[in-house]
Amino acid sequence: MSQKARLLLLNPPGDKLYIRDYYCSFSSKADYYWPPQDLLALSGLLSRNFDLEVIDAIIEGLKEEQLSLRLRAKPYQAVIFTTGTATLESDLALMARLKKEKPTLQIIASAGILKFLGENWLRQHPVLDALLLNFTEPAILDYLEGERSKPLRGLIYRHDGEIITSQERPPLEFAFPVPRHELFPFHRYRLPTARRFPFTVVITSLGCPFHCAFCTAGAFGYRQRRLDNVLEELLYLKRLGLKEILFQDPTFTVTTRRVVSLCQQMMEAGLDFTWSCNAELKSLNEEKIKWMKAAGCHTVSVGIESGDEEILKKYSKPISAAEVREKIELIKKYGLRVLGYFILGLPGETRESIERTIRLAKSLPLDLASFALATPDLGTRLRQEAVAQGLISPELLHFDSTDFPLLASSGLSPQEILKLRRKANRSFYLRPGYIWKRMKEIRSWRDLRLSMSNALNLLKK
Repeated sequence: MSQKARLLLLNPPGDKLYIRDYYCSFSSKADYYWPPQDLLALSGLLSRNFDLEVIDAIIEGLKEEQLSLRLRAKPYQAVIFTTGTATLESDLALMARLKKEKPTLQIIASAGILKFLGENWLRQHPVLDALLLNFTEPAILDYLEGERSKPLRGLIYRHDGEIITSQERPPLEFAFPVPRHELFPFHRYRLPTARRFPFTVVITSLGCPFHCAFCTAGAFGYRQRRLDNVLEELLYLKRLGLKEILFQDPTFTVTTRRVVSLCQQMMEAGLDFTWSCNAELKSLNEEKIKWMKAAGCHTVSVGIESGDEEILKKYSKPISAAEVREKIELIKKYGLRVLGYFILGLPGETRESIERTIRLAKSLPLDLASFALATPDLGTRLRQEAVAQGLISPELLHFDSTDFPLLASSGLSPQEILKLRRKANRSFYLRPGYIWKRMKEIRSWRDLRLSMSNALNLLKK
């Protein structure tokens, strides 16, 4: 029997808790971290054909020198690394050093942003051998096994001095082999909303059917994973002893039939996970929430974005403050916690509109609030308009919604927007009533450590 080629799935090192999500990348606002969803899916696709290893250098706390020592110790034939706008420059520099040490090493980048950068960008970065645009596509197997003479769906790659790309669209429904969660250090991942540990992430869909102007997920289209394939992964996680799941779809709650069906199947299979998900407020209804609660859901994260209705309309998020309150109260009716996402510093915002957002956040029955900075992600209308208005260079690829306020807004400088974000965090989380409520929810020393760590990190922002 021939020896399997050795392959590494790599989440590169960083000087912060960088979350390299498929759609966007950012530094963790507090003390939370989860496994990269693209590397998880690839672990299932590739583990049968390759001698596969996973290194999550961020969660393992590896420095670049420590990583290099580990790589020298094993003769990898290929590295697939996940990247994103927050770390693109440093990730490429690391790959250049790895390539210099071993010129025959195949280096493949995985990230949603690569869809928008395309073949010209690959041509500009000779250190890379291929760009993986879709981590659920089995064509990556063909590429790694030597098939380089024809276009492969979901890949852009080099072959005989040419750049090969495919125009074939992915199917609207997809499935992939169950991810090898045990290859990841899942006992190290943490989430402040989690009820139990160990925890991991699962996807039931990709992209989003909604098209908010500031969000890149809608630019990918909406594709659904087969529910039998989702259930297969959940059963595997139960056997591994996982207790908690974050369904990491950009929008878990698109259709009532699908949400109810998955919840029913989870209950019929005797799956007792506690879990959380992301939801679009207008898509929520009582039937969905009732079944989600019955199947173990305890927290719903929702995009509220702004307390200014004109800003919401401008960026294709037409929902009133009254509708927001009604939907959140409906979620709370079933005893679920709510995490509200807000964006500060969108072009057109004023100090008063941001103050209005802060007041709205404090007035709603939210359990948690996340205040991000507006970032011109690739594939968004926000980026197109920012470039057209001269707010950013079209070449700008390095930004982070946690720490990089790039877009000056209606007389507000980036530094002033940062100060308003600090005010938002402090005025929301330092309310005496809020602190008392959170203290009463602490059930263990682990809860206490996570709460203190997250609070300290948030208040630094």
